[in-house]
Amino acid sequence: MKTSIRVLAVLFCTVAFARADWVIIQKTNTAGEEKETVTKIKGEQARVDVGTQMSVMVGAEGMMMLMHTQKVLMKMDLATMKTALEMAAKASAPLDKQPATKPVATGQKEKIGDWEAEIFTWEGQLGKGRFWVAKDFPKFAEINAINDKLGKAMGNAMAGLAPQASDFSGMVVKSEMTMMGKNMVTQLISAKEQEVDAKEFTAPEGYSEMKMPMAPGGAPPK
Repeated sequence: MKTSIRVLAVLFCTVAFARADWVIIQKTNTAGEEKETVTKIKGEQARVDVGTQMSVMVGAEGMMMLMHTQKVLMKMDLATMKTALEMAAKASAPLDKQPATKPVATGQKEKIGDWEAEIFTWEGQLGKGRFWVAKDFPKFAEINAINDKLGKAMGNAMAGLAPQASDFSGMVVKSEMTMMGKNMVTQLISAKEQEVDAKEFTAPEGYSEMKMPMAPGGAPPK
């Protein structure tokens, strides 16, 4: 359960979704472990390959996690995803009902890869971070809008955990976050608008399904 929650947090903090097909490559360093993540997007579906060990697919109905070494898959519907994230938030820190804080522009700028970026800072009840935002990134508004749409479909479970995509007037090309006791650095390597095969979002053959563990005090996942 802890692994799935951590993956959800990574996914919704670092991955964007768009109406067109996209392939986005990022470099992530989580608690000192560096991996390349490849995100394939088709409409409102996203598949994130974390190194060669794990893949996570998110769509309108929920999430499917693939663990390739063990050839195991786990599924989680939207309601269970929302509950899991809320439980993670409560376990990490006592939350009140204060509104989520917004990112603050520092006035500093730095070039990240091919993009000129403005640096923002953010601090919330469960973490803090710095964000490098490229305001001239192609189609950033479309990408940010669909990212927030999926967040709302989950009941805004991530609200307050991290800034919303629409909080930025550009594309986040690098972020440094400390959340739930974990340090995570993500940098965008490339983003290309290209066709993605619909088969990328289906369960592969030969994988056995493992049920998600029941959350303490909650009902078993559907």
